[in-house]
Amino acid sequence: MTGKPLDTVQISNCPRISTAHVTRFRPRYSPISPSLIGRLFAASLIWLLQSLPAQAHASEQALVLLLPTDLYIIAGCAAVVASILGVAFLSEARLMAAFKPLPLFSIKLSDNVTHVTSFGSMTFLFAISAIGAFGTHDPLNNLFSLTIWAIWWVGLVLVHGVLGNLWQALNPWTGLYQILIGYQSPQPYLKLPKFCGHWIAVLIFLAFGMFEIADPAPEDPARLTKFVLGYWLFTFVGMILFGGKVWLQRCEPFTILFGLVAAISPVRWVPRLSIGLPGWSLFSLSIPSVSLAIFSLTLLGVGSFDGLKESFWWLAKIGVNPLMFPGKSAIFWQSIFGILAVNVALVMVFAAVVFVGIRAANASLASQDRVAFTTAFCWFSLSIIPIALGYHFAHFFIYFLVNSQYALLALTDPLITGANYLGLAKTQVTTGFLKTKDSVQVVFFIQAGAVVASHVVSVLIAHGMAARLYQTKKQTLISQIPLAIFMILYTIFGLWLLATPRGM
Repeated sequence: MTGKPLDTVQISNCPRISTAHVTRFRPRYSPISPSLIGRLFAASLIWLLQSLPAQAHASEQALVLLLPTDLYIIAGCAAVVASILGVAFLSEARLMAAFKPLPLFSIKLSDNVTHVTSFGSMTFLFAISAIGAFGTHDPLNNLFSLTIWAIWWVGLVLVHGVLGNLWQALNPWTGLYQILIGYQSPQPYLKLPKFCGHWIAVLIFLAFGMFEIADPAPEDPARLTKFVLGYWLFTFVGMILFGGKVWLQRCEPFTILFGLVAAISPVRWVPRLSIGLPGWSLFSLSIPSVSLAIFSLTLLGVGSFDGLKESFWWLAKIGVNPLMFPGKSAIFWQSIFGILAVNVALVMVFAAVVFVGIRAANASLASQDRVAFTTAFCWFSLSIIPIALGYHFAHFFIYFLVNSQYALLALTDPLITGANYLGLAKTQVTTGFLKTKDSVQVVFFIQAGAVVASHVVSVLIAHGMAARLYQTKKQTLISQIPLAIFMILYTIFGLWLLATPRGM
């Protein structure tokens, strides 16, 4: 075996635990003396296997299969149905009043501050990129891989759903762009055609999903460094050619993603610090374009397939024995096809659901009062964002619990020189919360609760959107019946993903 991981093990809800960890794992204290190896071989092997996250995750999934998951799925669906019935009897005035935020006080954040934080973010990115390129090949000990996947992709996305848009101050481009060109520059070299909309962002995000899901070694530090720095350069060149704001707001998928996720946060910082019901900021947005609506659905589609690809059902469909998984490289094209197929199917089903509801609601209205399908499709697509965030949390919850510990250990000794900056050198990564049925049940409840809660929030948002489109209660309810059925079925699907056997 070379020093680089060729594949990843994904036995449960904790993806991308490196197989290289099995062969390269070393305790953080002095190694066993050669004279003791023979005598302690069996005991050491058992201890080692029990210490591995991959083994713990297998145990976790086995314990999940012992839980009465059918009852939990029924209970979760009942909660979503109750929210649908509850909002049906709630007047539109009270519903919209619930989404009215509470303004606290004004915040004036200087552009210079965000430029400084952005420049600092870029400096940090370049610094850890050096660790990714020249440091250890083990992704569980390399600060770059852990920062990109555990802290940025998992943690920061979730933080935006709680605290609002922080990416506008943390993105690694605007600081340098302001120094070299000026973020408000009115004269870009090229003009981005209007018909491009957000389609470039859709394509880039799909490519990102393919890299994360289908690439044989997305956590390999050296490989990941090339992708990240290449993407940084690609984005910066796009900003120079087409203008900083235009490129970030229309073509940079992560700026768009963080903005959409922040829109369902109960907190908004500027121009006034305001708090309210999750999703209240969505009602202050202008109608999204069709391409932005497709982007919103793609967030859910990529996340859904990320969980589906691990299931016995999917592996059986592509002819893979889940107990003898051949590696991600052997199913590369099947994964690419799966990502595209799931996203196309989701867009088509969602469009059909909206079309049926709108057509039924418009049937008894005069032509001037009817709501156009495109208008409804674009508005209702925003109601999918809470579900995408809930799936993101549920899918990566265990992964974050484990790999955030590795990130702290890597931060205490980023260059693997024996340093102990944070005083954590003797700390061991624990997966004890996956060792017993009771603790795994708590973890499963948290994951399932996130899925159910996200659907309830989506139901409220979708009904609020419909109430703004239609003037009568009757038309509002009729338009929501197919979408409500879609929400219930997707709740069943999401909870099934958490409970189904996994084989990667």
